[in-house]
Amino acid sequence: MHPATDPVFSNGFSPRIRVRRLGVCSFDDALALQERAARSVKAGGEDELLYVEHPAVITLGRGTTPGQLLTSRRQLAAAGISVIETNRGGGATFHGPGQLVGYPIISLQRRGIGVRTYLQGLEKALIGALQSVGVTAFTRQGLTGVWTEFGKLVAIGIAVQQSVTRHGFALNVKTDLEPFKNIVSCGLRDPVTSLQRMKWDGDVAAFTGRLVAELESFLGQASVPTSPVVSFARHKVQP
Repeated sequence: MHPATDPVFSNGFSPRIRVRRLGVCSFDDALALQERAARSVKAGGEDELLYVEHPAVITLGRGTTPGQLLTSRRQLAAAGISVIETNRGGGATFHGPGQLVGYPIISLQRRGIGVRTYLQGLEKALIGALQSVGVTAFTRQGLTGVWTEFGKLVAIGIAVQQSVTRHGFALNVKTDLEPFKNIVSCGLRDPVTSLQRMKWDGDVAAFTGRLVAELESFLGQASVPTSPVVSFARHKVQP
């Protein structure tokens, strides 16, 4: 994949979401890009959704406990899996090739919503987009993420600073699920699944476009004027 920008989605009333498809991108580079996007949003620019795919990495959220990492960091490094501590919510999770990672950079204040409402809206948007491509998914009471009858499909973990969101969701499309055996994913003993394991082989591009529409529909409840587009500098992404 190559860096690209989708057309801006808008319902004509709410702030728009600018979608950027960044291809394969290291986790550290993605963090830097999120911060750059957050500065743009705080300056009045449009909310953004960054789509990326990470090389193999285990990330540890603020809720990670020592028992969630089942393999030593040395062994993981030897297997080509890095371990990074982050400031997002949630526990340990795995990112790797074949996974769709989305980082919505959203001004909650401008949208007029709180963190809990945003998380519920993100789950709802994911479920709606999955249903639009024939995948039945659901949430579980008291937990964050999206499940299917075959296991957990989407992990969600966010951070909010000065009312602007960072981090987001990771959806297993054609992800190798073996690396998940190195962690207690999100602190749960639930099985983890992927669209590939569920025998789904649909159009990922159609799904990602539908997800933006679903997210925009939810966020469109806040009707405030749009802002001019703020330029987004070119960046280095890994091949």
